[in-house]
Amino acid sequence: MGKYSTLPRGIVPLLETPFDERGRVDFDSLHRLIEDVIQGGIHGLMAPLVASEVHSLTVDERIQIVSTAVATIRHRVPFVVGASSNLAEECRAFAALAAEIGADAYLVAVPGGFYGDPDRILDFFRTVVSASGAPLIIQDLQWNGPGLDMATIQTLKDSLPTLAGMKIETVPAGPKYTAVRQAMGRGFYLSGGWAIPQLIEALDRGVDAMVPESALVRVFVAVYQAYAKGLREEAVRVFRELLPVLVFSNQEINTSIAFFKRMLVRKGILTSPTMRSPGFQWDSFNARIADELIEYYLDLEGQLAGGAG
Repeated sequence: MGKYSTLPRGIVPLLETPFDERGRVDFDSLHRLIEDVIQGGIHGLMAPLVASEVHSLTVDERIQIVSTAVATIRHRVPFVVGASSNLAEECRAFAALAAEIGADAYLVAVPGGFYGDPDRILDFFRTVVSASGAPLIIQDLQWNGPGLDMATIQTLKDSLPTLAGMKIETVPAGPKYTAVRQAMGRGFYLSGGWAIPQLIEALDRGVDAMVPESALVRVFVAVYQAYAKGLREEAVRVFRELLPVLVFSNQEINTSIAFFKRMLVRKGILTSPTMRSPGFQWDSFNARIADELIEYYLDLEGQLAGGAG
């Protein structure tokens, strides 16, 4: 992978942002979360991203989260700084921070309103990369669309000397992984996230990393390790045990955030399941299903820890 050989490959979760009951960032819980996922065998970390409720964070909070992550990780795994914003100058500041702290890369999402306007996208990213020599990963995120076309991706690759790769989160994701890999080559870093229910397909297509949330990492790592050893059937078997959880959690993004925070509280890692993101509420029905699935998952994780997986 040449000059980008330090980019994380494997299971590279994003960090949820823990909030206390008053809605303040809970840095003690964040520290516990980082320690837990590292102990779980992950291959890198990213923060803060969409599922970190990044759009609800202030600039100062984001800087504090990145600083806490770096101080806690202590170079044990690679770290990618989430640097997304609709404001190019804000992205530039986070890109500069990534370089300053020695992060392995930084990630910036294409602003949603820019899709369909390639010149605007190129100008945006030219502004962003002018502040930092750190590797850039572009997040191609379009919940219900195809995202960037191949001509635009090629233009970005040709025009941005520090562009290392992409995080593809489009519909469908699988064929786009392959199209980008074939067009850009093995040296172009390729990761996915929201399509984690298609993890086996992503691995078959040669994706470098998948970026789930942090609560399920032990099972994801077990799947990845089996696959990497050539034990595809075993990887498929373990992964299929996880599908009931993923079907529920991937209904939409706020359900996902709420569910995994609820699980992390049940695990004793987060103190509170508080979210800043609006638009989600538990009721007696979905809360019951969530709690059943949390217990189901904890049993699965325990079986793997005991050698049954």
